[in-house]
Formats: sequence, structure tokens, C-alpha cells
Amino acid sequence: MSPRLVVLCFLFRDTDSGSEVLLGLKKTGFGAGRIVTLGGGVEAGETDAQAAVREVAEESGVVVGVSQLTQLGRIRWRFPSQPAADMDAAIFTADEWAGTPQPTAEVDPAWYPVNDLPWEGMWEDAQHWLGSVIAGEQLDVLVTLNPDNETVSSAVWANP
Repeated sequence: MSPRLVVLCFLFRDTDSGSEVLLGLKKTGFGAGRIVTLGGGVEAGETDAQAAVREVAEESGVVVGVSQLTQLGRIRWRFPSQPAADMDAAIFTADEWAGTPQPTAEVDPAWYPVNDLPWEGMWEDAQHWLGSVIAGEQLDVLVTLNPDNETVSSAVWANP
């Protein structure tokens, strides 16, 4: 079985108190109860960028254009005890969009200071790679989960 193709899109804004990133409390589906970024599966016929645009709109009401996206690379998650959960994600950022994030059936979005992220509510693996996303650095990471499907066994960075 091939990994599920997904996208993650991190929206950033500058405020008087510093840079913030849009994350949200996942209400349904995979990751429910955790603080996650906007994103989801790539549908048939979509490019990764088109999927990111659609997912941002569906999960927050915010409109971002393909031309406003920056692709930083990929993160691949492997769940050895549950291979059906394997995912390959294209990672995008944007600092321009239209609209104000609104709660949806799937996500309750909120802005977080990039220097004070809600790590305790997030997936553990984010601690291995989210700093690179915030810094706007290219990344290609393979994250392997432990049998509990939550904690990280390893996070291996591909050589540039």
C-alpha cells in the first residue's frame, strides 16, 4: 500500500508582538484533539499546491492563491505497526491571503506566537521539524513512529 499523499500549509503573519503561525485544534478524523496545521489529502487531479489552497479554505475559510504559496519540501511519516496510516506530505507556507480564519466542522483555528508554540497539544514529531518550517528552510524528513503510533522512533533528514 502506498503512503497517503497529503499537504500541510502554514500561514504566517507579523504582529506588533512578533511573528505568528496559524494552527488549529483538530475536531474530527485523524489527529482529533491535537493542535495541528491546516492540511489534508490530495484529491485526484489536484496538484499539491491546489490541494493546499483547497484545504486552507475548507478548514479556515481563508483564501490563499497557488502563487502565494512557498513549497519547503516534504515530510514522510511511517507507522510500522499501522502501515495504512503512512503519509507523504508536501509542506507549504504563505504570508499573504484573504479573509479571517473561522472555526469549521474540522478545525478551530488560532494564531500562536512562533516563539511560544503549544507543543504539549501537538504531535511529538513536530518538535523535530517545525523549527525549520518557521525559519523558511527547505526540508526533507523521514519520521518513523514507535508502535504506539504517537511517539517518534526516529526523524532522519535527507542530505541536501
